Amino acid sequence: MAPPDRVLMELLAARPLIALVGASPRIERPSHVVMRQLLEQRYPVIPVNPNEREVLGLPCYPDLRSVARRIGLVDVFRRAEATPEIARAAVEVGARTLWLQLGVVSDEAATIARAGGLTVVMDRCTMIEHERLLGLPFPAGGPAHAPPDAVGLCHDCRHARQVPAADTTYWLCRRSVTDPSFPKYPALPVRVCRGFQWGEG
Repeated sequence: MAPPDRVLMELLAARPLIALVGASPRIERPSHVVMRQLLEQRYPVIPVNPNEREVLGLPCYPDLRSVARRIGLVDVFRRAEATPEIARAAVEVGARTLWLQLGVVSDEAATIARAGGLTVVMDRCTMIEHERLLGLPFPAGGPAHAPPDAVGLCHDCRHARQVPAADTTYWLCRRSVTDPSFPKYPALPVRVCRGFQWGEG
């Protein structure tokens, strides 16, 4: 439900202007936590929520069409049934990426966005992906022939890594790409990358 890591890395490294739909001033909300962390990582973020005037000291817009600046990425913290209309608005304002957060999947929204030329990411967290792809590399270690990891693979098995988030630490495993029974971000403690062993090539 996402482009290859290389594409995601380039997308995030460009530090696009992010319109965060569903932004909330309530500190316990995931949208609030992610928005704060994105700002701390120096992403330009515009909160979008018709029920709020301000979030984290920034003026809040009622919808995407009200944002006067060119939006690069629409980060959506809304239920799946609300996302097709958000996708239409994202196409209309010329956004480049529609990003649906963890647990949010809509084939209809994805179809609308792709038809409008947008890159689509679903069921992923922008901040977790930032940490996974752009966070500090692991030090050299693990197998003697393994180079230092610039992306963030586990230095033991080279197929997974720990990803710190606001309230916990997650374990991201490549097995999640092909095994629906394996959670994408299972909470630790998980000490082994189940399903993989190190091997040349």
